[in-house]
Amino acid sequence: MGVYMKTVKVKWFSANEGGRKSPPPVGRYFSVARFPDDKVWQNNAWSVVLELSPPEDIDGNKTSSGRLEFLMDNAPREKLEKYDSFEIYEGPRKVGLVYVLRK
Repeated sequence: MGVYMKTVKVKWFSANEGGRKSPPPVGRYFSVARFPDDKVWQNNAWSVVLELSPPEDIDGNKTSSGRLEFLMDNAPREKLEKYDSFEIYEGPRKVGLVYVLRK
């Protein structure tokens, strides 16, 4: 994990919402990001890596705190500055909403 890490919170979608049965455990988690301006995003998706703390129950939502960065050095890091939030996916399933806390 490098110099471009961002502090984030992740709201996990439940299985009923089409997400995960349970949030990922503590530690490193890999996913695919979809930003609001990504139209044909599956063809140009960027992988992210998160370093997560234990999930908490906040207002009935499973939420994890952590730090995030892109997996690839040539990723569009400016999107982490431009957007306050973006979705993460496991394959075709939207599993979480990432909030960028510090820009």
